[in-house]
Amino acid sequence: MPQFDKITFFNQIFWLIVIFSSFYIVLLKNYLPKIGSVLKARSKKLLKSNTMAGQFKTEESSVLADSSRIFIGTATLCRANLFNGVGKSNDWLDSSNNTLLTSGLKSTQEEYFNSFGKISAKKYLI
Repeated sequence: MPQFDKITFFNQIFWLIVIFSSFYIVLLKNYLPKIGSVLKARSKKLLKSNTMAGQFKTEESSVLADSSRIFIGTATLCRANLFNGVGKSNDWLDSSNNTLLTSGLKSTQEEYFNSFGKISAKKYLI
């Protein structure tokens, strides 16, 4: 077998060591510093984004608290105004009803009920 030939065995080992060591040196001198700087920049960027995310979380919680406080205040004010308006309209309706009943409509109402009774009695008599 030619790959185990004792004459070329040392030559193959020598060139293998030379090629791999030169490849290792090129990687070590050129590419590994670039990869290291990229990894360092990424770690700095991640650290900065994590701190910004923490700041955004605190800002988000304060905005949510403010908006819920404003919403509750507005809802309370609307509820109070609604109840106030309903109370005033009920008072106005009661006073208007009382003034109408005590005025000339009382006689009209009595005449209506009397005529209604006569009409319903006619229906049963005929």
